[in-house]
Formats: sequence, structure tokens, C-alpha cells
Amino acid sequence: MLGRDKKVREDYRNHTLVAPTAEIKGDISFSGGLHVQGRVEGNITVSGQGGRLVIGESGVIKGEVRVPRIVINGRVEGDVHATEQLELAEKAVIEGNVYYNLIEMVVGAQVNGKLVRQGERKNLPAPDTGKAAAEVADSKPAGQPNT
Repeated sequence: MLGRDKKVREDYRNHTLVAPTAEIKGDISFSGGLHVQGRVEGNITVSGQGGRLVIGESGVIKGEVRVPRIVINGRVEGDVHATEQLELAEKAVIEGNVYYNLIEMVVGAQVNGKLVRQGERKNLPAPDTGKAAAEVADSKPAGQPNT
């Protein structure tokens, strides 16, 4: 069919929901998808390859999150590690550092910590200090010595 890529389609048989009234105390390791609307006190990680975590508006996580693809519209109190993609929706609040490869942040999202980009780092050449010094000397008014 036009417009449908079978690789993009998700297998919804392998998704888990933490309901708004649920409270989980302990670490969670999952595969596939996890949708959190309730409260989790513990770390969340993926077992195996891939994995997608969605934290809904009423979702709260107190612990570290290590998932390749994450969508947050709730609250996370702990560090967030997204090795592939991170989306911070309007009501997202993160109290901790965020480690990401690709990030999308909507107006209203809050991060109270460091944003640290992971992935390939390019070695850029050092700035040419001689050229910068010459530009500063040229910008001085006439009659003043160059120092």
C-alpha cells in the first residue's frame, strides 16, 4: 500500500501499560513498548534491542531511564538516557541530566539539569587566534597603540 512502510509499523502485541491508578515500586526491564500513565519508583531499562517508552501527562518516574526511544509528557526525577530519539512534549518535566542523540523539545517542556549530546563527535580545528588578534587591532581608533 502507498504511504505505509512495514518496518515503521509497531507490533502492539508487545506493549505494556502502567495505568494512571497504578503504582510500581521496583525496577522495570521491558522489550517492545511501555506506556506509563501511573507512578514508577525505580529504574526503567530495555532488555534486548530497540524499545520505546511513552510517559503520559499523569506519569511520574522516580529513577533513571535508559531506553533508545522516549516520549515524555509527564515527570521524571532522575537521569534520562535516550540512545536514539527523545521527544519532550509540552508538559514534560525532568529533574536530572538528559543524555540524547536526537532531541525534539516543545515549548513548555522543562529540563532542570544538563543536556548532553551523545554520539559521534567531530574534531573541529582550533580557532585561528592570529586572525582574531589582527581584527581587534584593526578596530582600534587611530592614534592608539596596538597592544
